[in-house]
Amino acid sequence: MEQLTHDKMLAATLRHDTGYDGKFYVGVRTMKIYCLPSCRAKLPLIKNIVFFRDRKEAIAAGFKGCKRCKAEFFPNASPVWLAAVLAFMEKRRTARIGVSKLVELSGVDISTIRRYFKSQFQSTPMAFHRKLRLARARKMIEEGTDYLTVTYECGYESASGFRDAFIKEYGLPPGKYYANRTNRL
Repeated sequence: MEQLTHDKMLAATLRHDTGYDGKFYVGVRTMKIYCLPSCRAKLPLIKNIVFFRDRKEAIAAGFKGCKRCKAEFFPNASPVWLAAVLAFMEKRRTARIGVSKLVELSGVDISTIRRYFKSQFQSTPMAFHRKLRLARARKMIEEGTDYLTVTYECGYESASGFRDAFIKEYGLPPGKYYANRTNRL
């Protein structure tokens, strides 16, 4: 195990090195907050930095977790609203969802939701939900449900719109996908 010296911890902090997250915490004396080494908040003066071996040590010293890097929740830094949004999307795989409903559920603005989805899922919230709907459609096709039923059960208003989305996601039209599925049986 690597020996963490003051100089190594300082160097990791200055580099915003994610490899050290959780191995130590960076305290800012003037603000009485502690951060992960990778935190992108403005670096304090070096004389104001103190290092802690773990979160408990930082809390015992009277420091609070940084709201930017969410050090107090590491490694589970998911926002509190995420579970409700994902559960809603999972339940609503049969219909389109609106931005206003996501905002209402989460209690944050849509740009925050979009930013989080882009960074964590490499997708917008609507594209993520569309993938859930198409995964349900694929499963229904694999189970033998007919194409038109799948189209409307998965919230598509037209067969051509569903077909285009299915081809974009899976590389085959639904009919061919079904035929390939039956050939494998």
